[in-house]
Amino acid sequence: MSILQIKLEEFEGPFDLLLKLIDKNKIDIYNIPISKLTDDYLYYIKHKNLIDMEEMSQFILMATTLLEIKSKMLLPKEKDEETNEEIDPREELVKKLIEYKKYKMIAQELLNTEVFSEKVMFKEADIKAINSIKINVEPTIDEILDGITLKDLYNAFEEVLKRKEQKTDKIRSNFKSVTKALYNINDKIKYIKDLIVLNSKINFNKIFEESTSKAEVVVTFLAVLELIKTKDIKVIQQNIFDDIIIIQGD
Repeated sequence: MSILQIKLEEFEGPFDLLLKLIDKNKIDIYNIPISKLTDDYLYYIKHKNLIDMEEMSQFILMATTLLEIKSKMLLPKEKDEETNEEIDPREELVKKLIEYKKYKMIAQELLNTEVFSEKVMFKEADIKAINSIKINVEPTIDEILDGITLKDLYNAFEEVLKRKEQKTDKIRSNFKSVTKALYNINDKIKYIKDLIVLNSKINFNKIFEESTSKAEVVVTFLAVLELIKTKDIKVIQQNIFDDIIIIQGD
């Protein structure tokens, strides 16, 4: 039997070598002549100077697998108990080779893309054009909140509600009475704007101090969200767990 008499380049591993041997011998990967492939593979690792123990163990393990498959090919084929079909000893190896080949192709595509990108010259961004575009683009939630998450804001709101609950006279609050809804978002927006004008910055909790009921607290909070959205105010937090501060917007 002829042995592949060629000088092979370095390989990343045993699967890489097997694919190269299959390619050079024009072998159908779905119908591998396991005997010849095993002989070519053993010839290669015999003449390759394997110094690294980990690398050597990988190649030897694959050689053992090939020899095992080769020996099974000489024996009567086993049958699947469920389907009663003959089991091909090469099947598992073929599946692994095909999977490895797919990853190899994807890696090559990524490499080609990287090489192509290195040859492309990109023009520096036109700041004026970007700013012009940004004017007509709705800000994202992250941009609006400027580092504070919605969860942080909601937690602060819940804390205000808890404080309001603790201050409520539970006995008098049980008395039934007819009340008129006195709170609306527009009034609260004006109220918050006036506070910001009078103070360069104000604590988030401060704007709820005049609220006399949960309904008013909720309306005030909605007014805060609306002002954040329209960029009339900004909310900032210097460090985690610090108080949330409201300042004038852009």
